[in-house]
Amino acid sequence: MVGAYLSSASKYFITTPIFYVNAAPHLGHLYSMLLCDFQKRWLDLKETPNYVTTGTDEHGLKVQIAAELNKTDPRLFCDNLSNKFKHLSQISDIQYDRFIRTTDADHLATVRQFWETVWKNGYIYKGKHSGWYSVSDETFYPESQVEQRDGKTVSTETGSEVVYESEENYFFKLSAFQSQLIDLYKANPQFVIPANYYSDLLKELEREPLQDLSISRPSSRLQWGISVPNDESQKIYVWFDALVNYLTSIGYPSSRYKEFWPGIHLIGKDISRFHCIYWPAFLMAAKVSPPEKVVVHGHWLMGGSKMSKSKGNVADPLAIGDYYGVDSLRLFLGANSILSNDCDFTERKLNDHRDLFIDKICNVVTRCISKSFDPARSVMSYSNEDMNLVWKRILERGWEGDLEKAAELKKSHDEIVDDAQQLFSKIDVLMSTFTTHKSVGEIFDLMLKVNQFVNSTEPWNLKSNERLQDLSIFVALDVTRVCLILLQPFIPGLSNKLLDMIKVESSKRTATYAAFQQDSSYGQGAKFLKGSTPPLIKVPLRAGAYE
Repeated sequence: MVGAYLSSASKYFITTPIFYVNAAPHLGHLYSMLLCDFQKRWLDLKETPNYVTTGTDEHGLKVQIAAELNKTDPRLFCDNLSNKFKHLSQISDIQYDRFIRTTDADHLATVRQFWETVWKNGYIYKGKHSGWYSVSDETFYPESQVEQRDGKTVSTETGSEVVYESEENYFFKLSAFQSQLIDLYKANPQFVIPANYYSDLLKELEREPLQDLSISRPSSRLQWGISVPNDESQKIYVWFDALVNYLTSIGYPSSRYKEFWPGIHLIGKDISRFHCIYWPAFLMAAKVSPPEKVVVHGHWLMGGSKMSKSKGNVADPLAIGDYYGVDSLRLFLGANSILSNDCDFTERKLNDHRDLFIDKICNVVTRCISKSFDPARSVMSYSNEDMNLVWKRILERGWEGDLEKAAELKKSHDEIVDDAQQLFSKIDVLMSTFTTHKSVGEIFDLMLKVNQFVNSTEPWNLKSNERLQDLSIFVALDVTRVCLILLQPFIPGLSNKLLDMIKVESSKRTATYAAFQQDSSYGQGAKFLKGSTPPLIKVPLRAGAYE
């Protein structure tokens, strides 16, 4: 259950990774933001206190080099790209409580404080370092984690090119935490989810001795970073700096941070080692408890291939969201997110899913509130009725005299209502593990049954039998209302537009009302007349779309 998220904290604290500002945001960045936004909005739906952060990682050699290539001051370079990430979040309807930048003044102070705490606790020392260094990853790799590919030496984990370098650095005693990390994993099998990432990380911890970690770089090579306290000749390693953002955001080192900590981190699989091995070790060294959970997701491919500018298959989330609608993109990514695997994106799949939403959800709403029916009367007639008694009478008389059809329709009704009553609790369990594809799938599966129920009851042929017509419309509309309430975390704009159309009060769109016959006040004035603007219309594939 969702409550399993927290131990001592009084609020749910959920974080996206902070995004590195050496290039403009892409679909993968939006995916990370969305997974956390879905979670925040789900908690809001339950009226559960929460605190969500996102932001940008702005120090390091990659940023320094990128700024130099652009002949721009590093701070101005970061300002520009950080604003692009903010813009993506705003356009995509991402909610957060803080957008943190690692150039923020309070973060600089927190990093220095955290360093000094770890230093005083005896886990930092100065020494000479030689190893395989990746400029792209900004980290040293041991011999066991590099290999030859196409005539280059690369990291086995990220594929980034590495070069052998030697320099004087400060080191973190990572080796001192190997047994503690193994104990952490074994005592908490849900520390990293999904299970495939957990198993890989635990195997790595049990198989290979951890090497002490270089956590500074010479200022002669890296100027764009935070100076090591009391040593201007060294800059703090970008990951030691960046990971501390999670504590900065909640007020560390003041005791206020304990109101939120431990938190839940959502990350891409390429940075799992940093968050699942280095970060808990840093925290242990500072006498801070590890995160509650690290949720790892895969990457998005384009038509089965890794996105690449040279292949022309890079998905621009801003252009795609602008054409198909932000909520259509949000829903597609949520419905196709399988954390344990890489996911595949094409605009044809997105548009097909968008069409399915129009056919199976939008059309139910517009049909039920068309001029042929009276939704307000339907709600008034059945929202407080004992449905067992209603169907007992129908079974006795038949559906328009047809006893066999009455029995079939009752079975269909009971299945739909039972599904609607269980829908919130099912999704609540799924959302506790960020399993959004099954959450959305549960809603779509139920809406398919609603469509079948409408087609089977044929309310358009019941003009002379208002009781049966109203029953058909009420069941379809009320179960759709439940589904739309639970879709709000995924498509806040579209779901609320549809709830507006059926006149559901804004105060009755929380999880409390996500059950059959839980709201008897909607429907009054709900009409979709000929010539009205549909909530969503079908569009052709975008010109030049990568299919």
